[in-house]
Amino acid sequence: MLSFLQTFGSFVLVLGILVFIHELGHFLVAKMLGIGVRVFSIGFGPRLVGFRRGETDYRIAAVPLGGFVRLAGDESDERRTGSQDEFLTRSRWQRFLVYVAGAVFNIILALVLTWAVLWAFGEATPGERPVVVAVYAGTGAEAAGILPGDRILEIEGRDTIDPQVEFEEILMSPDSSRTVLIDRDGEKLTVDVMTGSDQRFHMGFPGWELRTSGSGVPAIVGAVVPDSPAELAGLVSGDEIVGADDQNPIGEVALRALLSLNPGRAVTLHIEREEKQFPVTLTPRDEDGKGKIGVTLYTLIPKRPLGPGAAATASIRVTVERSGTLFFVLKKAFTGQLSIRAFSGPLEIAQFSRFAVQSGLETFLTFLAFISLQLGILNLLPIPILDGGHILILAVESVMGRDLSEQVKERAMQAGMVLLLTFFGAVLTFDVIKTRLLDVLKSLF
Repeated sequence: MLSFLQTFGSFVLVLGILVFIHELGHFLVAKMLGIGVRVFSIGFGPRLVGFRRGETDYRIAAVPLGGFVRLAGDESDERRTGSQDEFLTRSRWQRFLVYVAGAVFNIILALVLTWAVLWAFGEATPGERPVVVAVYAGTGAEAAGILPGDRILEIEGRDTIDPQVEFEEILMSPDSSRTVLIDRDGEKLTVDVMTGSDQRFHMGFPGWELRTSGSGVPAIVGAVVPDSPAELAGLVSGDEIVGADDQNPIGEVALRALLSLNPGRAVTLHIEREEKQFPVTLTPRDEDGKGKIGVTLYTLIPKRPLGPGAAATASIRVTVERSGTLFFVLKKAFTGQLSIRAFSGPLEIAQFSRFAVQSGLETFLTFLAFISLQLGILNLLPIPILDGGHILILAVESVMGRDLSEQVKERAMQAGMVLLLTFFGAVLTFDVIKTRLLDVLKSLF
């Protein structure tokens, strides 16, 4: 029960912050333009607590999974008088500003949080080209002759010094053939590798584990899953795993490879806690043929400090890169090159939220910035019922030179609702499959 409350509470915390910022954008721009705001609500359903100031009812509602701002004269069942404080009496340009403000505020939040993280914690130093530390039997990497120790120089002619290359050419390109340039003991070889597809997400998995910059540093335990092999063995957040079996020291990626390659076999980890070292023996659980012990792992990757100005510049670059990644993923999904299973639904996001909360301030703020950016961009998609759908209707009306009828708008909103419900229904279905809902519920309660 405690685990469920922690997961649910973390999810509500993340969602509450993002929804508040989003609705605050609509609210502030509406107020600035003199448009009446009847309700500012965090959550849906019955009103729990709140207060009224002027014309606005500020409230927290019973269902903490969203929120809304109700503008004067914006509801179809509301009696409209044509007053200047009513939303629909305003120009299309002003209505556009109100609609777009929520998404803009989410994007601004992502920028501010990214800036704060880079200023407070620094920026990771440039990485190295990845090295293969393990190859799984019966996979594309094995069939191509890839061996542990091979350094991956290029994928499809793109330099792997950029981690985005592996993400785009491998993870986001399942069941495809990719030309890979490797360095084996100073000799350069070109091989064709099938990217394969993992069972859970249906994303590309050629069957290798790679070591990149910072992965030679010992792994540190972040969050520990309840009733997992790690918790049962006594691992706690903050433990440093300095070795495993006869590999001492061992880096984070090599550790992941060792655990993943040994499902169901006892592994002895060498733990450092409060400057004392001791062994811990546990058995990774078999999940889709890979060993999992139920922890999040991170490393203290070398970073360079940034001043506020440099952090601001870097935050813009990082946010633009993350935006490009999101559009790349959407393109892959819309063209059928990526399974809908690759998208995370509320169950996975709730789990990620809990891990982020438990893994420290840097991880939490980075996760919050990442989700806020996605929320902002996705809300601008031209789908009726989303802010972007309202903006699309305004654009159509501007071209026509007149407003569409209420009936046409309602039909468009209904179509958008059906589309979104269908999409989220599919995502939730695969969410349940991927997280093995029954096992999750058993572990929570």
